[in-house]
Amino acid sequence: MHVTTITLITALLLFATVALLAYQNYQTIGALNDTLASLDRSAREQASAAASVSTGGDDKEATNALRLQACERFTLMTERIAVPNLLLRLNPASSGSAQEFTAQLLLTIREEFEYNVTQQIYVSDALWNVLLQARDNVSQLIVRAAEGADSAEQVASRLRLLSSRQPADAIALAQAAVRREAVQLLV
Repeated sequence: MHVTTITLITALLLFATVALLAYQNYQTIGALNDTLASLDRSAREQASAAASVSTGGDDKEATNALRLQACERFTLMTERIAVPNLLLRLNPASSGSAQEFTAQLLLTIREEFEYNVTQQIYVSDALWNVLLQARDNVSQLIVRAAEGADSAEQVASRLRLLSSRQPADAIALAQAAVRREAVQLLV
């Protein structure tokens, strides 16, 4: 009877944890969607303002080239920090413990982000916020996957599962936002 009670309590705690994580993901995705809507409005306003203001052609072309290059780099960055791609590049079998593998995953994300951080001056604040949220979403997934994991392989397996169960992919939303900003530059 005692073992059954403990099993039931454990199952209830697990269910409550999963429900809380799902709610947190729902809130994060909602914030991403709000930011994307803001990005769309901002891009439309910038496009109409740019159409009404005439600037020097060479300066504008040079600036647009830099902004497009920033969009290219952010597209590559988001692709590199996507969970499936992280797991392809980092081998859990050679990483040692669950904690070491988790640290390696988080460090990889941090390094990718630091490498591209200066590009933020060429994109809108709304796009930058979407990229920050995508990074944070992937980092949170990694931390959740590592909770209570006994091995690096278990972290990788949980991470694949959590990633596949997300209602919306923060990386895909960020990539769509980057594409929208790039299209606005080309119009």
